[in-house]
Amino acid sequence: MNEMIDWLLLLGLGAVAITSLMSQSIFRAVVFFILLGLLLSLVWIRLDAPDIALAEAVIGAGITGILLLDTLGQLKKTGTLTTEPSPSRARLGLALLASLTLVGLLIWAVLHQPQPAIALHQQVTDALPESGVDHPITAVLLNFRSYDTLLEIGVLVLAVLVGLTLQSKDAPPDSLPGLPNPLLHACLTLLIPAMLLTAAYLLWAGADRPGGAFQAGAMLAAAFILLHLSGTRLSPRRSEFLMKAGLVMGFGVFLAVAVSTLIGGRPFLTYPDGSAGMLILLIELALTLSIGLILLSLFTVAHTPAQLPGKRRQDEQ
Repeated sequence: MNEMIDWLLLLGLGAVAITSLMSQSIFRAVVFFILLGLLLSLVWIRLDAPDIALAEAVIGAGITGILLLDTLGQLKKTGTLTTEPSPSRARLGLALLASLTLVGLLIWAVLHQPQPAIALHQQVTDALPESGVDHPITAVLLNFRSYDTLLEIGVLVLAVLVGLTLQSKDAPPDSLPGLPNPLLHACLTLLIPAMLLTAAYLLWAGADRPGGAFQAGAMLAAAFILLHLSGTRLSPRRSEFLMKAGLVMGFGVFLAVAVSTLIGGRPFLTYPDGSAGMLILLIELALTLSIGLILLSLFTVAHTPAQLPGKRRQDEQ
């Protein structure tokens, strides 16, 4: 039965991916892309990687799908969406050949990979009691290779700051009107508390089971986006201040903890003995809010027209 499920997932992934690429309708392609993300989540579960499955379901299928559908709606509204001619059979055949070649090379690399000289998973298991958490994924992300996670958060913050910089100064700060749908508002009274509780659970569970700041932040972003679509707004001045503070909070707290560990002659991002768990929890709390606001900002930036270089020069003059 398990092998049948695996084969069905494999065939379903191929069919959905090809349908998404070959579809003549962009809307249908986006829908099949979201379905592809959901199938990938099931694949990661079958591979015993629930952490990646949660991130794929919430970010890969959920948030990314919302952004793609919203972008498609904006293109249709502005009339900039053009229908391109269908690709020729030669181009499709060449793309298919390149894809199969890449898949073949990856299979060959997996089958002929050398045995590692050092068992990294065993090293993680041996060092886990000193990491401050009981889940190996969280230990790797926020302790053993925390440099990478710090840089990833920095890249996300930089991407949002670039998007905010490109916004037009004359555009209203919140150009997306709320949806006057009573059913949506009624559902939000049930969905928002459940989503907030789920985000809190994912954050707390990350210490000893699948979860963590990225999954909790993505769930928090989904709740923010639903509130935004329903028309729930803060005052413009307060909203702008809270948004900017929240965007940099995660990276700022992470960097502050990293620098503070230099006190006493310890290396950068080396937690003091007995304080690793508390510091990791502090970092994850700040990262959860920042990731949620970063993903919300990526959604709201699309509703503010960009400022053209010529118009920017006129405004400066």
